[in-house]
Amino acid sequence: MASLNNRGVADVLAMAFMFVILVLAAVFMHSYSLRPLRAATNRQLELKSEHLYKTLELAWVEPYSVSFLRGAAENLLLEQPIVPGPYLRSAVENALEYLHPSGYAVAVSLSYDNASWELSWPEGAGLGLGAEKQFARQGEVRLTMAGGENIAVPVTVRIFEIAEI
Repeated sequence: MASLNNRGVADVLAMAFMFVILVLAAVFMHSYSLRPLRAATNRQLELKSEHLYKTLELAWVEPYSVSFLRGAAENLLLEQPIVPGPYLRSAVENALEYLHPSGYAVAVSLSYDNASWELSWPEGAGLGLGAEKQFARQGEVRLTMAGGENIAVPVTVRIFEIAEI
């Protein structure tokens, strides 16, 4: 009579195969369970970029009573803008420092013809490795010039991961 503890090669292979299936199923379930969390985080950052854009569009640079984006557009197009350039940069940096999400950088850029006005916070943060995960809000600022010409200046506000070195 054969002992009950004798195991054949087929039994060992069956147990090994079941163990591999168990590990693969656990990895699959774990990655699948985190998908909604990543989607929620991405949506939150999309809303944050919208919030930053609207704040820069509607909030005023004190004491000039001009919005941040209008001030930047004037600095881009006019020789004598209402808000001086260095003061505007300082005010925008202060606002971005307060509003940017931790672990992410913010870049604001306006461009018209060959001229551009750009600012990023924290200073010197480049797209680098985080370029694939960025959230942008685009719009425009309209200025009416002295001759009656209506100019639309494209604006982009981007939130992106800070590149780790």
